[in-house]
Amino acid sequence: MTQPVHHLVMGPPEHGVIRCARELASATASPVISDFHDLRDDIPIHVHFTDRLFGRTAGEAADAFVSVVKRHRAPITVTLHDIPQVSDGHAFEARTRCYRQVIDCASAVVVSSMHERLLLDDVANHPVDVRIVPLPIHSATPHPARRDAMRNVVGVLGFVYPGKGHEEVLEAMRSLDAAVDLLSIGSASPGHETMIDELACAATQLGRSFDSTGFVPDADLDELLRSVAIPVAFHRHLSASGSINSWIAAGRRPLVPRGRYVEEIEANSPGTLWIHENSIDGLAAAMIEALDHPDRTWRQPGAVPYPTLHQAATLYSALFREQSVLKAQELPDGRWVVPGNRWDLVPPVDRNPSVSVVIPYFEQQRRLELVLTALTVQTHPASLIQVIVADDGSPIAPDVDAFRSALDITVVRQSDLGFRAAAARNLGASAAHGEILCFLDADTVPEPGYIAESTRLLAALPDALAVGRRRHADLEGWAARDVTEWLGGRSAGPPELTEPLWLRDGYAHSRDLLDADRRSYRYIISAVMSCTRQLFTEIGGFDESIVGYGGEDWDFAHRAYDAGAVLAHLPRAVAWHDGPEWAERTGGDRERKNLEAMMLASRITDPAARTHGLLYAVPELVVVVDSAGHTSASLLRTVGSVLRERDCVVWIHGPDAAELRRPWGDADPRVKQGQPSDTGRSHAVVHVRGPVLFGEHALRRLLATGADRMTVDVGGTGVVELSTSRSNTRAARWAAALGRAPEDVADDLFGCTHRTGVEFGFSIGEQQPNLAW
Repeated sequence: MTQPVHHLVMGPPEHGVIRCARELASATASPVISDFHDLRDDIPIHVHFTDRLFGRTAGEAADAFVSVVKRHRAPITVTLHDIPQVSDGHAFEARTRCYRQVIDCASAVVVSSMHERLLLDDVANHPVDVRIVPLPIHSATPHPARRDAMRNVVGVLGFVYPGKGHEEVLEAMRSLDAAVDLLSIGSASPGHETMIDELACAATQLGRSFDSTGFVPDADLDELLRSVAIPVAFHRHLSASGSINSWIAAGRRPLVPRGRYVEEIEANSPGTLWIHENSIDGLAAAMIEALDHPDRTWRQPGAVPYPTLHQAATLYSALFREQSVLKAQELPDGRWVVPGNRWDLVPPVDRNPSVSVVIPYFEQQRRLELVLTALTVQTHPASLIQVIVADDGSPIAPDVDAFRSALDITVVRQSDLGFRAAAARNLGASAAHGEILCFLDADTVPEPGYIAESTRLLAALPDALAVGRRRHADLEGWAARDVTEWLGGRSAGPPELTEPLWLRDGYAHSRDLLDADRRSYRYIISAVMSCTRQLFTEIGGFDESIVGYGGEDWDFAHRAYDAGAVLAHLPRAVAWHDGPEWAERTGGDRERKNLEAMMLASRITDPAARTHGLLYAVPELVVVVDSAGHTSASLLRTVGSVLRERDCVVWIHGPDAAELRRPWGDADPRVKQGQPSDTGRSHAVVHVRGPVLFGEHALRRLLATGADRMTVDVGGTGVVELSTSRSNTRAARWAAALGRAPEDVADDLFGCTHRTGVEFGFSIGEQQPNLAW
């Protein structure tokens, strides 16, 4: 997406949604379109939508919106305001249909609160990419110049309409002195003009006066809000509130009823609200107390409203960048680096790389001859193929003399110290001189195009870890000449056996691993695996401490993924395994599989492998907490909340870290001081600044987004930053070649999302929390 996002803003300038839209467009340096006819279909657009602006009815609004955007070719993002909720009564169903039609047109949807995000669950009829960007709170002087000029009134800010709370406020004012009057700050909502007179009559019956200001220009609003004795926001159908924000911006601490949205504001901006029981009696009691303690109706020292306009604009700008198409980047040597796992973005490279085929072997002479025979008829140039047979301690060395005239073949051997396929493959790789390593098992016969198909992608994409298609056949009794006849098309092939369904499904559901995620290592099998020698060396090869059948390929693939490898399945690179899959041959061996699972759990940070409550030397997550600005108590609460997540280690970093930790008196091995030196085996690193509190499963929710790089705002002072080992390592590998900083390369290849803490259960804690019990 090369053009800037244009904001489609249509409606009266005094409307709160329109004012918000124009402010955000200006803050994000986005052009504004005010007429449908000015909208080109190739320009990315953002729309602030409420049905009340696009039509007289919800149906008209939906038709108007869809008619404009249905042929749009560029990304469309939408901020939804006034989310339908059951309290809409008879209008709920029509408004729900309207919002569903709008959502269906959008590539991403923004709402203004987690409360609205939950309401949207009742509206959307399919999964939606939803972001939360709270309404911005403008900065203002927190205290008035003259308290003696304050008016003895209860102020209710915003459009007048049923559900705004004016009637309930009047009812609660029965407990107040009759000299306290009600002031409605704002105009009547269209269609509800009669409510002004109705409220005046109701106030008269209660023996007090009522006044309505009508529309108040922005230039005069703050001064008016500071003049009110009791600021109140008693909305009955709240979804997101610009009026509450306006009170806060004016330095006031409005009286608000406890509820989901109000508690969300308090989590984002602690100390900015006066929260009371959600009832008329609760409001009455709070108003009485406010008259007795007027200082409490002003923002308290140290309270930091969130978000500012700049912070909200940053969140929007990050969303717009996410809609951009990430591109492959060319290396100086003509190879490519791709974003994410997008191996499909690599242009073809017209060259044949040198290849070393590594075959682990143990007492499989007949089967080895079948494999070597198949390697003599490869379509890849024979002069570029090296074959290495890595003998895992057979009593008699493999006999390959018959193939030396056709193949560049080497035999390397190691002692028989048990089944050591990992060590044998490493031994073979150490003798390789090819650019590409192709691993083939000694019982797996490649088709003639196997090496050519395996290396085509690898020649262009040095980060690729590719797996071919392993099919199964009954080769019992077959000799080398049978393979020659079969692969030459002069005879029928062997009886085909069942192909493992779990592999076929895994490749199909992931589009040949194009949609690979952190669990896709399970679909990389070493019997038909290929990668560049450079990548193999950087990863460190197979883990030679793994002895016994199975597991070494999962361990290798998992480490490769965390090291930035691009996983790819090459369905045309076919090799035929002699016999059925292991589980079908034996019916399974639970004891052996359990030993393999226990071995892998200590190495692989996949949560599915670690379900037994143990702690391992390599944690899934490394969390670095900056101690700056903390007290000992606040740091304890932050670290303790992080450790709600079992599979993590916390590092406290800062010059005062040791001093702040000393009063704890703990001996928790999961808490360390300083900076971690090597986090490459862990899935991700999380940096925390400010007194952030992690709610239950907050880190797990963060990981569930699948983002490789993310910044999370937590209120006005807290920041949580996540980066995966995968993104860090790939960026570090190519930064010098691309002539750029690793952080910039990582952002280009993996993007960087920017979200808000309420989405994941993060909140801001106190500087001096109460630890007493």
